[in-house]
Amino acid sequence: MEYRNLVTFLRVAELQNFTQAANALGYAQSTVTFHIQSLEEELGVLLFDRIGKKVSLTQAGEALLHYANEMVRLETEMRGIGKQTEELAGTLRVGVVESILYTYAEDMILEYHKQYPKVVLEIQSYSSLELLDRLKENQVDLVLFIGKKIAEISYVRDLLLPVNIYFVTSAENPLASVRTIQMEAILQEALILPEKESLYRKMAEEVAAHYDLVLEPAVQINNTSTIMDLLKRGLGISFLPDYLTREEVKRGTLVNLNVENPVQKDSYIQLLHHRDKWVTPQMQRFMEVLQSMLKL
Repeated sequence: MEYRNLVTFLRVAELQNFTQAANALGYAQSTVTFHIQSLEEELGVLLFDRIGKKVSLTQAGEALLHYANEMVRLETEMRGIGKQTEELAGTLRVGVVESILYTYAEDMILEYHKQYPKVVLEIQSYSSLELLDRLKENQVDLVLFIGKKIAEISYVRDLLLPVNIYFVTSAENPLASVRTIQMEAILQEALILPEKESLYRKMAEEVAAHYDLVLEPAVQINNTSTIMDLLKRGLGISFLPDYLTREEVKRGTLVNLNVENPVQKDSYIQLLHHRDKWVTPQMQRFMEVLQSMLKL
């Protein structure tokens, strides 16, 4: 199979439109049609259902998609052998949930830019649910977020890192010295929580619901830095992932609260791309930088 035909196949599968794929690849539409027809003739199957201007993968096309991604990735890497000094360029769009942006963004951006200075790194920050919508609409190439393990087959998981989430407060709060705390006592404090669309806000609500209780925040703000500052200055309790609070807990300024009969809610930092998206060299290098940074 010719490399260019597979690249064209992946771009058509991603955009679901021959004209848009041609524009993205810099080809005439007739060239895109020729590449797809050549691939179909070689395999002896139809790869796309063509209904008007929009196309969709057939069952055979779905089966080819994974292999095509791998073949193009390997071919791209092989073509790069002996050209290590040739700099990667272009644009990479990464959607990052705000709490991860607060913790890891500077190191992540600095390291990627250091290695690939000609790649424009476009960082977009939204809630986890909004990021998944943007990934589905091809408005970002990768998303890095926190939440429950995503099982939807539309997404390919490139990274999975377990995270613990705790109710946390200032070391000056009297509750900080209590060995085990009832959930009712926590909810009587001033709660500082992110917006309702935040997945760990939803997880906090699920924990409260387990005790037949309802969260009523005193402050609702979607800014991690402000939440952390308010906690350190002695205001109330929040529900935050441990990667946010780890350093302050070590310093003794914040304390993770031990809830009586705790409810375990599995949560993970996850890096995803859409299964119909061709994994570009820019995306692959970002995955490698992130995995190295997190020592995975």
